[in-house]
Amino acid sequence: MKILKALSIILFFGLLLISCSVTEQLSEYTSAEEAYNQGRYQTALTFINRALEIQNDQPDFYVLRAKANYKVGNKNLAMDDLNKSLALKINFNALHLRGKLFLENNNLEAAKQDLRQAYDINSESGDLLFDLGYLEYLNGENQLALEYYTQSVKFNSRNPNTYVNIGNIYAVMGNSKLAIDNYSKALVLDTTDGIAYYNRANEKMLLGDFTGAVEDYENSLLIDSTNTNTLFILAEAKMKINDNKGALNNYSTIIKLDSTSAKAYYFRGITEIALGENNNACLDFKKAGERGYFDAYEMIKKYCGPQKKLIKKKKVKS
Repeated sequence: MKILKALSIILFFGLLLISCSVTEQLSEYTSAEEAYNQGRYQTALTFINRALEIQNDQPDFYVLRAKANYKVGNKNLAMDDLNKSLALKINFNALHLRGKLFLENNNLEAAKQDLRQAYDINSESGDLLFDLGYLEYLNGENQLALEYYTQSVKFNSRNPNTYVNIGNIYAVMGNSKLAIDNYSKALVLDTTDGIAYYNRANEKMLLGDFTGAVEDYENSLLIDSTNTNTLFILAEAKMKINDNKGALNNYSTIIKLDSTSAKAYYFRGITEIALGENNNACLDFKKAGERGYFDAYEMIKKYCGPQKKLIKKKKVKS
């Protein structure tokens, strides 16, 4: 009897160990995880679905499927799986991703509840701290957002978006120098970040560094060449450094992209006046006025009035 009792105990603990390590040992889950890490999200979904057919009571399985669905844009399915995962067990990954989904849906109260509960489980996740920073930024709590972002950098110093967002907060606070410093840090990590170039240029404009602003706006346009907002402000910066020809080219590019832009015709006219090209300017002011930019008519009155013609009197024959 003692031998049978001992065997029963061994069998019980053996089954317990097997149950606890299903997630690690199930090849379908391992394959799904590997595919997900390689960016093969549809393949990951195929494998994780098989894993769930074998065992449907593992919270990690639902989290992985939620992550894969999130990546392919199936956010409603992701939310369903996160709810299932949390119904089985309160866990960090499900809370974090669900909080992120609430954040994207602008459900700030639900996002706050999930993200802060996730923070209670793990306060050293750079990604979670980033999301908490963004949450508080949306809530208008800039100082608290800054604190979360600063903590995030301690655990993940390689995320350029963190520095961009820190820069944005300093810009809102009116501290252009610290904003520029953080945009620069972001650009060290990612030289293709058009937003960082654009935002840094704006702060340089505020500080009167028009040459530096022009350089940054042009770098931003290398990444997004059809951004008319950037083209407008680049033209303005060029006018500040007397590069009227450059500004004219920028306004002409805007008109090629959007021939209905009354503002572009108006400011191209202003630039043409500066270059002494009054006839072209008058044509552009006319087009601007026709498109609803009524300030153009004042410019027409000033620069494009009818020329007085000398009328020769006829000689009376004697």
